[in-house]
Formats: sequence, C-alpha cells, structure tokens
Amino acid sequence: MLALSNTAGAILVVLGAIFVLAAGGSLVLRGRAKREAAGPDIPAAMRPGPSDAALETPLFHKLQGWSVVLVAFFAVWIPYTWLREPSVNLQQERDLKSEAIVRGEHAVQLFSEENQYGVGCTRCHGPELRGGTVITNGANPDGSIKYAYPANLTTICGGPFMGHGAIKSINDIYTTIEQGRIANGMPSWSIRYFGALDDQQINDIVNYLVWMSSKNVPENQNICTNPDAVKGALLDPPSPPPAAGEPGSPTPTASPSEAAA
Repeated sequence: MLALSNTAGAILVVLGAIFVLAAGGSLVLRGRAKREAAGPDIPAAMRPGPSDAALETPLFHKLQGWSVVLVAFFAVWIPYTWLREPSVNLQQERDLKSEAIVRGEHAVQLFSEENQYGVGCTRCHGPELRGGTVITNGANPDGSIKYAYPANLTTICGGPFMGHGAIKSINDIYTTIEQGRIANGMPSWSIRYFGALDDQQINDIVNYLVWMSSKNVPENQNICTNPDAVKGALLDPPSPPPAAGEPGSPTPTASPSEAAA
C-alpha cells in the first residue's frame, strides 16, 4: 500500500478545500445574480404567486450543487485517508512499542512506592542484568549448597552465539519467562503457570530485553530480530554454560548465614 508524505497530504487537503470553497462561492453568486435580475424589491404579499416549476427548480439546483460539493469532498478525503493510513498505523505501532519498552524498563527493577511496575528481575540477574548467582532449593549430592547462575540479559538476543544455548529465538525468551527454567533457578512468571504476571507485563519485559540486548548483539547474531540468525542458532549445538570456577563463570557468593558465620 502506498504511503502519503505529510507534504503531499497537506497539498491534497489544500486543493480540496479550494475546490469546495470555489463550488460554494459559485452557488452563492448564482443565487445573488438571480435575485438582482428579479427587479425591484416588491413585498411578498404584493407579488404574484410563483408557479410550481419556479418553486421547485431553484431547490433542485441547490440540491444538485451541494451534492457536487459533497462528492468532491469525499473524492478528496477518502483517497487522502487511504494513502495516509499506512503511515499512521506505522507511527502508532512505534509509539506502542516505545511505551512497552518504558514499562518493561521499570518492570525489571525492584518494586517500590515510586516504581509500581517493578517485578524485580534485578534481584537475581544483577543490578545491571548482567547475570548473577542465586542459591536454589535443595543441595548437591555431597550436601553442599547448590547454586544457579541467572543469565546475562544484556546479551540474551545473542542466543547460542553468546552463551545462551537454550535460547534459539525470541519465542524461547517468552517461554522461559512464562514457564521458568528449573536448572537455572528461574521460576515461572506467567499467571497460566501459577506466576504473577499477565501477558501484557511479560510482553513489556521482553520488548525491553530485546531493545537493550540489541545494543550489545551484532545484527547477524540477533535471534530476536534477524530470521537468518534464528536459522543459524537452530543449526548450532547449544553451548553449555561455564562450570563454577571456570573462566567466564559467575563467582558464587555466600548466603546470609555463611556470611554471618
């Protein structure tokens, strides 16, 4: 569908307005000329009664004139609206996404009186969402504390190209948030899986994560926005996260009880 620029739209509206004014002016001038040709202004009670044709013809002409004006108006307005619609819809879509990103930015932060949207992703993923360390339920076979390492969300759209082996497309991001990931200590957040967030809140968070991580992920590796990157991610085997103590792995932090001891 052809989009109409603002300048072309303004020109089209001005031309339509000129045409409408010209048509209306011609109707007014024609009526005035007829009144002037009628002769002296004789009181209506002293004039002879007009014939049916004389009564109906002016009304018929007037209706014809206004019908031409209205047809001309719609002949301009309908194409203008139709040509402008794609641009308006695109701008509305951009505005909605921008608003979602702003809400998502607030959602990943902690809840507070000033931040009513806060969900608290930073509690596990770190203050800058670059990953962290949490203590999971249960313990290792040797009885030691079991740790989990929440992902670096600033590169989540890099998928297996940047160490997120289980993330192959943006749908995997939605699924992880909605259903959780037990191995990483990620709880389910969707109300459909006994979580606390509805679809709109999850969509806001994902929009923010895509916007944020796209600044750190090359376009050819961005599985959130590039279909070719998704195909490459599906072909590559998932890269396992680094084990504790290996280069690139998060450093385990002590629990409050260990710190107190």
